[in-house]
Amino acid sequence: MTEITKNTNKEFVGINQLKEKHNWQLEKFESWAAEGEWINFHSSHYDWWMFPIKASSKYGYAYSVYQDEIDQLKSDKEFIKKYLRGVELLLLSWGWQLYPEKFVDKFDVDQNWFNWPIRLHKCANSLEQFGFSQELNSVKKYAKYLIDKGVSFEYNNKDLSEFFKD
Repeated sequence: MTEITKNTNKEFVGINQLKEKHNWQLEKFESWAAEGEWINFHSSHYDWWMFPIKASSKYGYAYSVYQDEIDQLKSDKEFIKKYLRGVELLLLSWGWQLYPEKFVDKFDVDQNWFNWPIRLHKCANSLEQFGFSQELNSVKKYAKYLIDKGVSFEYNNKDLSEFFKD
């Protein structure tokens, strides 16, 4: 079977619309973080366009990316800067710092794990597909912490913890 390298599905919004939706969501992330409104990260839906992967979703193939799209997005330095900032803010919403790979020193009231293993999984999967190993390792470290604490990574009758095991 031939590997799909380009999203040719009629549902695909295209690179420009994906970037626009990503920018729109990042502005919301920045605002929520600045205002300490961490609960908005937990009660909103955004992972399809913030952390695109090579799979269909609730939106079909609208925000799915394959190697051609990933290469195009990675060639856009501004997009990548914003993409990684989105990862950083998502993790901060759970109280985890991406680059020092540790918890924040002082948690806000809603800055903690809200039982969204699918979001952590999609973020990690996207980082892997985009080739960001340092950031992926930080996400895995956080996930392993949760798993070791007994947090369930079951989502839709699937154990997502397997992705985080070495």
